[in-house]
Amino acid sequence: MQTADKKALTKTMCISNEGGLHARPASELVRCAMRFKSQITITANGRTCSGQSIMDIMSADIRKGAEIVVQAEGVDAEKAIAAIERCIGELSEKGF
Repeated sequence: MQTADKKALTKTMCISNEGGLHARPASELVRCAMRFKSQITITANGRTCSGQSIMDIMSADIRKGAEIVVQAEGVDAEKAIAAIERCIGELSEKGF
């Protein structure tokens, strides 16, 4: 199995929407993450969770102002990180 085209990228992001990552915004984030082949993890409040699991994200209790570290590992890692950053940035605009 060749892994030369596999990338791992990490980016720190800040949650700026009022409600943090409760059910609806967590659902938006999971929908975004599931579009990619890369394995996506989110680390916040000393906990690492799957970017594709709404229950994992909600149980991490990520509130407004929290810094999260998003890691994407896979062939489309760059695109995944960019899309997740855009998704998180648009949560307030969407009323979340």
